[in-house]
Amino acid sequence: MKYFFLILLGMTVLSCKSQTKTDLLALKFDESISGIVQADPQLKKDQDPNLGLNAFRTNQPGNYNIGENKLSTYSFPTGYPADYNQLYLFVDNKDQASYLGFKYNTVHQEETKAIISYLKKTYPKYEERATQGNGESFFWDLPTLNAWVFVDQGISKDKNAKQFLSTNFIYVKRGTRMENSKDSKVITIKEYDKMMYPDVLK
Repeated sequence: MKYFFLILLGMTVLSCKSQTKTDLLALKFDESISGIVQADPQLKKDQDPNLGLNAFRTNQPGNYNIGENKLSTYSFPTGYPADYNQLYLFVDNKDQASYLGFKYNTVHQEETKAIISYLKKTYPKYEERATQGNGESFFWDLPTLNAWVFVDQGISKDKNAKQFLSTNFIYVKRGTRMENSKDSKVITIKEYDKMMYPDVLK
């Protein structure tokens, strides 16, 4: 009976651990996330295709939150094989796993609205960028958190030629440069985003 109780207790602890969510906004820049990487076997070494940042990537982001918003493992129902949610955890160095932020790409339409609403409510001072009708784009400069936040959308089409939004949520340490560069001649993530969305809406 004693052994049965111990086994049951162990299973309960493991179950609770598996349900633990990591709030990506609560992680500290420059601190190691090696414990998170080791605990999540779905995270694989990768590199962001647009920003060139070292990263650990997963297409099963259900163990993570952006504030009060639980992220979802999701594929767009009538989309193509590439139309699914994915999370990149940015790191300065893949071996040391020093945290620089994240990018969450989601094709879940309601989830997108909820996260944007949460960011606007939590950080009410932001810029809205012109996108020429291709979704929305927002930027937050948060000196107290030493962070930049970007929300960029693009319009995709599913197999029925119906449009839906694909949204990138990027939260990154201020001053971070493309490709993890330390060279001051290499543009920052903020400069890159401004090149992509140069006009601020008034």
